[in-house]
Amino acid sequence: MTRTRAKDPNSNSCYYKKILILFFLSSLAFPIDLLAKAPEVVEIFAKSSVENLSPKIEYRYLGSRFQHCKPETLKSLDEMEWHHNSGDVVRVPRSPLGNWLRFRIVNLSKEPIVRTLSLYWLNVPEAELCSIDTQGRFEAFYSNNETTTLLGSRSLLPHFTIQLPPQQERTYYLFIKTNENINYPISLLSEEDYTTQIQVRSVVFSAISFALLLSLIANIYFYFRTKKLLFVALLAHLLSVGVTLYFLHGREFSSIVKYDNSIFRHSYFLFLGITHFSFFLYLASWSSEESSTIHKSPIFWISSLLGLFYPLIVSFDFWYEHRIWILIANYGFMIYFFGKSHASLFVMKAYDELCYVGVWTIFLLFSVFKTTFQFEFYPYNWLSVYGIIFYFPLLAIVTSLLAREITNRWAIERNSLKRSHLASLDVRACVETLLRLLKREKIYLKKSLKEEDVAKEMGITVHQLSEIINTEFKTSFPSLLNQYRVEEAKFLLIENPNESTARIGENAGFSSRSAFYLEFKKVTGSNPNSFRKASSIRS
Repeated sequence: MTRTRAKDPNSNSCYYKKILILFFLSSLAFPIDLLAKAPEVVEIFAKSSVENLSPKIEYRYLGSRFQHCKPETLKSLDEMEWHHNSGDVVRVPRSPLGNWLRFRIVNLSKEPIVRTLSLYWLNVPEAELCSIDTQGRFEAFYSNNETTTLLGSRSLLPHFTIQLPPQQERTYYLFIKTNENINYPISLLSEEDYTTQIQVRSVVFSAISFALLLSLIANIYFYFRTKKLLFVALLAHLLSVGVTLYFLHGREFSSIVKYDNSIFRHSYFLFLGITHFSFFLYLASWSSEESSTIHKSPIFWISSLLGLFYPLIVSFDFWYEHRIWILIANYGFMIYFFGKSHASLFVMKAYDELCYVGVWTIFLLFSVFKTTFQFEFYPYNWLSVYGIIFYFPLLAIVTSLLAREITNRWAIERNSLKRSHLASLDVRACVETLLRLLKREKIYLKKSLKEEDVAKEMGITVHQLSEIINTEFKTSFPSLLNQYRVEEAKFLLIENPNESTARIGENAGFSSRSAFYLEFKKVTGSNPNSFRKASSIRS
């Protein structure tokens, strides 16, 4: 007889357990983000503070084919895949056709709530907000380059006014057509908070304008008092920085220049190149003030022209992909030549010099943070975006005043150093000795006469002799000799009418015929032959 095997009653349960385990493991591997789901809800109350919507915003990037707010667009978008934004800043690559964002808000209070949706970035030429209420009604709002205050000189940040009835929940869709990647927070503000935002921007704008005005007046005044180009170059750089910040945070350059060009739409890169060149002009003027030769180097001026590469970043894909090297090269040369041209200030001989170089160093750090953020290598934070804006008024005022103080002290020190050369001398006696050598002994007739020879004859140093001639005769040593040689030549031309002019120039102490003619015409206004003829006619 064939024996049948008894069936284990627990075998079925084991089998089902294995199926459940496999299902659970496979579900863990499934990309949950691909499942269609509603966005995370933002809960607001009547007295809610500022709400940063960025962590609860969803976005679409790839495959966007819908533009502008329309009822049929929202229906199609609702059925598509959305990605959740993580972080306190919305970070989405720019799409040429525009980007779609969405968020969901619920009003938990028993009264209607009015809020302002604010985008914390200016360079957004076009933005639309739309939704469908509980009764199926479509609503759309639009934002563009609105201007306010000071005759339209300042733009408002893109914003929308949202009105939500009590106990109502609604999904909002935000369409953004931007010139740059989205890399900024999006917040929900009460009316008071939004008013405060406008007031703060107005105060900062006024502070920068006032600081630039003071800097303009001070540097122009200092220039006319001292005739130093340093103050012109410093003012030019401060103005270029101010204009760059204005068109980045005050008003869009593209809203003024109605021309659809990538350089104008990304005006920051255009003005960054101008600011780069103006900074090197300032370094050249400071180097000249320190009697340094750094600004005479060809590498210095080649480095100043590297700012021309900034506009290329937004014009050509190749330069955009390699923008990190442009950033490193430009700021590397800026910092290097700043250190070389301001080397004497790092010795810390005076507190104002230490303060001056410290103010510039902090500015360069803020500038690096700002540029690396604009180049999309540094995350959005208040220091990298707004640090240089709040610091700029201090930079404009302090550098203008300290530049005058430092250069004025240097001028005094140089004058005192010059006076120290003559402090131990009887200047009047030295002048008489020099005149005796020139008039009686006629030392100027010696062709190879050097200043060292005359100083040795007088028993003083070359620096002392040079200073005596500069201060007492208001000229230089070679010019003084040539004056006496010309007078000697005039006498010889009249006394020796048959002598050649070349021979007379040689007898007067000139080393060559060309030098004789050049100096003679410079002093008398005519050449030796013309002078001789005119003298013979008069006689």
